[in-house]
Amino acid sequence: MVQSDIFIEYPYELLSYMREIRTPVFHNSNVFLRDLQYAIQDYFEDKQGLTIRNERAEQIALEVARAYEREGIFRRVNPHGFVLNYPELSTPKEGGTIEGLKGVSPEASMPPPKPAAAPVAAAKPAAAAAPKPAAPAAPKPAAAPAASGAAPAGAKAPPPWLKK
Repeated sequence: MVQSDIFIEYPYELLSYMREIRTPVFHNSNVFLRDLQYAIQDYFEDKQGLTIRNERAEQIALEVARAYEREGIFRRVNPHGFVLNYPELSTPKEGGTIEGLKGVSPEASMPPPKPAAAPVAAAKPAAAAAPKPAAPAAPKPAAAPAASGAAPAGAKAPPPWLKK
C-alpha cells in the first residue's frame, strides 16, 4: 500500500524530487495541488516502480498539503494553491531559477554565441575610413492641427479617417 508518510516526515524528499523533474519549486513560489499530485505519481513510478491511480494520488497530495500547512511549509492562498515557505530551496543568487533547477547553469542552456565577423575597416584605405561630416539637420515644420483637416507632418496624403 502506498503511504504519504515519507513525504510528511521528509518534505525535502518530495520538494527536491519536484525540482529533479524540472518543476520550479522555490522558497516563496506557488505550489498547486495538481503539481503535488502529479509529482507524487511520478515519484512512485520512477523511484518505486508503482503506478498509482489519480484518486489515490489526489488523496496523498491532500494529506501532504495539510501536513505541510500545519508545519508551516505551505501557506494557503486559495483552496488549491499554496505559497512554499522553505528557505532551503531559495533561488541561488548566481544563475537564478535555471541554476536552481537540477544544477543547470544559464550558459549551458543558451545557444553558443556566433563567431565575430572579421574587421572590415582594416581592409579599406585610411582615407576611406575617415568619417564624413554630418549634414545639418533640417528644421522640423510646425505641426498643423488635426481639426483643420490638414495631413500630419511627414504624411504624403491625409489618412482616410482624417478626410471629411
